[in-house]
Amino acid sequence: MTKEHAVVLLAASLLLPLSSQTTAQSKVPQVQFVQSATSVAYKDGTLTLKDASPVTVFFSDRPQRLTGHVRNDAFAKLWSEGKNSFKDDPPNAALSVFSPKGQPTQAIVKLSNPRLEGRNILYDVRTLKGDIPAHGAESTLFIDGYATPCNSGDVNPAFSGYPCWAQTAFSQGRDN
Repeated sequence: MTKEHAVVLLAASLLLPLSSQTTAQSKVPQVQFVQSATSVAYKDGTLTLKDASPVTVFFSDRPQRLTGHVRNDAFAKLWSEGKNSFKDDPPNAALSVFSPKGQPTQAIVKLSNPRLEGRNILYDVRTLKGDIPAHGAESTLFIDGYATPCNSGDVNPAFSGYPCWAQTAFSQGRDN
């Protein structure tokens, strides 16, 4: 073995612990959200999902494949939770509005200020791409997620790999 080969092997062996740390950190799931409604309205920068499903669906991709539901009131309340919250870094979302006459209308938006009015979910939005119709039929909002590990000890340890908001959502009502 030449001296150059030995130096390369030594350097590579020193990087192995760093790559395993990076892999461990990258295992925190990136969670996405989906909200659906029977119709949609848009006016003066406010998007309204009318008669929305009472829950927001969430999911992640491999390897964890987390899936579940969180009540809309809990989702809106948890919007500002944590150091990397949606309040601090508003998410983008894809809005798909069904059209019985052809392809759905689609728009990419940046969401902020979620609020509930009865069964309606309202957001302040900034359109990034496409057009939002003033009124539309069945609609689905696909919300970009985030990966925020939770270090809180006040929730069920079985959910320790879930983001903080999910742990809180799963813990609500478990003792009732």
